[in-house]
Amino acid sequence: MHYHKIPLLRFLNAAAEFVLLVLAFVVAGLLRSVSPFGSRFGMWDIWTFLPVAGLYALVNVACYVVEGSYRTLHIKNWGKQLFLVALSNLAGLALMATVFYTFRISQLSRLLLVYYYLLSIVVIVGKRLVFDKAADAYVRKNDIASRMLLIGNGELAQRFYAETFRNKAPVSMRYSGYLADAPCDALPDYRGTVDDLYKVVRDNRIEMLMLAQDVQDAAEVRRIMLLADTYHLRVAAVPVYNDFMTARSEVDSVGSMRYTDLHLMDTCDIMGVNIVVTDMEKTLRLIEEKLEDWRGKYICVANVHTTVTAHEDPDYQAVQNGAVMALPDGGPLSKFSRQQGYTDAARVTGPDLMKELLKESKDKRYRHYFYGSTQKTLDILKQKIEEKYPGAVIAGMYSPPFRPLSPEEDEEVVRMINEAKPDFVWVGLGAPKQERWMAVHEDRVNALMVGVGAAFDYEAGNIRRAPQWMQKHNLEWLYRLLQDPKRLFKRYFVTNTKYLWWTWRQ
Repeated sequence: MHYHKIPLLRFLNAAAEFVLLVLAFVVAGLLRSVSPFGSRFGMWDIWTFLPVAGLYALVNVACYVVEGSYRTLHIKNWGKQLFLVALSNLAGLALMATVFYTFRISQLSRLLLVYYYLLSIVVIVGKRLVFDKAADAYVRKNDIASRMLLIGNGELAQRFYAETFRNKAPVSMRYSGYLADAPCDALPDYRGTVDDLYKVVRDNRIEMLMLAQDVQDAAEVRRIMLLADTYHLRVAAVPVYNDFMTARSEVDSVGSMRYTDLHLMDTCDIMGVNIVVTDMEKTLRLIEEKLEDWRGKYICVANVHTTVTAHEDPDYQAVQNGAVMALPDGGPLSKFSRQQGYTDAARVTGPDLMKELLKESKDKRYRHYFYGSTQKTLDILKQKIEEKYPGAVIAGMYSPPFRPLSPEEDEEVVRMINEAKPDFVWVGLGAPKQERWMAVHEDRVNALMVGVGAAFDYEAGNIRRAPQWMQKHNLEWLYRLLQDPKRLFKRYFVTNTKYLWWTWRQ
């Protein structure tokens, strides 16, 4: 249940957790007072250190705000939730210990701190479980789940209905009947044929179409998609071989059935930049399909820094929105999209996209040109690609001088690139320079240009990428900051603060 447009509810949710954390300190103090371990501990000690517990609670709530915990009441992954709460509470615990050390407060029991830390985790996770169940109950009671119309009556449609709706209907979706050439005893609420789609959508306030046909007619699917676009309906399909569908290729799932979104590209407006709602698999599929149409165009790989910069610079915003895609490289961007209801939004980083397309080059015969960085890095990069991606064709490499090129030099560079006949030109100049370069060379360079920032350095081994667990929890920026604090501190501090402030105001 999303309620990001109601600031009061978000505030009350945060306030509830603050109060619970303070109360948890009192309970932890009571447990400590009856504990047979350690020195004597009484109620007076609890009230003495209550302000410090308030500080602990305040820091934790601030961490939860950054994580986006108050934008929704619904929780999907409880393991991840437990990990994030435990990690956030450690920050509060570290601050408490720092306060005690700084002010030389030695009376506080270390056993109390352990009690409090463990109890605070239990209290917050327990509270979110209760709120999650309450939100589900509210959705069911007020009938605000998405109304889904099933298309098909064969074995696939019957299996989807049986496994998804027969036992326990999902909170996020409500079954509203089916369309098929003829009624089927195994499916309830027959609404007519596909020719009746317009009338059924209009009369039943349908919000989602689920294609579950054993055999799909291409012309019919195009007709369905056209109507769906007109009425802003989501369209998804259940693959015939659902059991063999990988988690990497699925978009979402209901019950035990996976399905994929048929809309190849949707966007979410974040600070004025149209960030594509996608994932890696869908992005690769779209690039393969559109490569010839997109020659001369460019793809931006957006993060918090570039998005905030575009928000403050209309010219740069036009460059971002002029791309055929602005991919969500930064985890906070895809997370914000999910909070707006785009549940299938996922992070697609520049380095990962380059790596995946290099992997596919052997079979797809892609040719690659690398523009940017230093000649030393390009030499190492060439060696690494030849070792790791056999079959990937390097059409050329060029390290531009660290100064603006003259018009004659620029024309020579364009001629050199086009003569190499690449499919992709990977641009590693850093933001916002690389995006501006691609926009200036739109329709002049006869290849799809992709701005990938530090991807050359990552692939060459000059810079180490963050561990997977940090990437997964949107902490890659912290890893990079630790590697280069002098250069990146101001960027991350200023732009991240502005982004958090903007998302809070939304």
